[in-house]
Amino acid sequence: MSAPYGPKSTGKRPRRRPVQQRSHDTRKLLLTSAYELLERHPARRISTTALAEHAHVSIGTVYRYFPDVDAVLDELRMTAVHAITTSLSTAIGHAMDQKPGDAMVTVVESLTSAFEKHAAVLRVSYTSEEIEFGLAWAEIEGPLRPLGRIIPARLRPDLDDAALDDLVFIVMGATASLCSRIALLRPRRSDRDRMIEVTSRMLLAAVEAA
Repeated sequence: MSAPYGPKSTGKRPRRRPVQQRSHDTRKLLLTSAYELLERHPARRISTTALAEHAHVSIGTVYRYFPDVDAVLDELRMTAVHAITTSLSTAIGHAMDQKPGDAMVTVVESLTSAFEKHAAVLRVSYTSEEIEFGLAWAEIEGPLRPLGRIIPARLRPDLDDAALDDLVFIVMGATASLCSRIALLRPRRSDRDRMIEVTSRMLLAAVEAA
């Protein structure tokens, strides 16, 4: 007697997922598992063995998709960079129609939140090779520099293009450094919102006084 609910049996084997889709799913599983391990043990470097165990796959499966743990971390870092770029671009877009003070808060809040969201990956760079974080930020900053000119250009119409470019370069670097400190290194008892407000005022004052 057939089951009252669900598809009727046709006597045929269920169709298997295409190989390409299975590969995509396995790769995604490994990346998700690696991120979960980084969140659980931020001070400990993950191994391929730990990754295989956490993902419930064989060690051979891990090596089929990634040559080593560094390759896994590189892909996670690239994903984080893309997400942070998107978040910052959206924030700058919203800030375009705001007053300078509010606009700066919007940018600082958004970038800090983006760093917090990807903290598990970014801390790997901070604890092992800080230069990698600097290179990652360069990837984020480059495409956004034209947008990053909007607030400084509005506040300092007296500057020529060369001086404005220099100011934007300094301000974007300072913004990244301050937001990353709030997101990744903030003491437990510190007031996050107050830090964001203070940072925004500092950056705004720096632009106005430059």
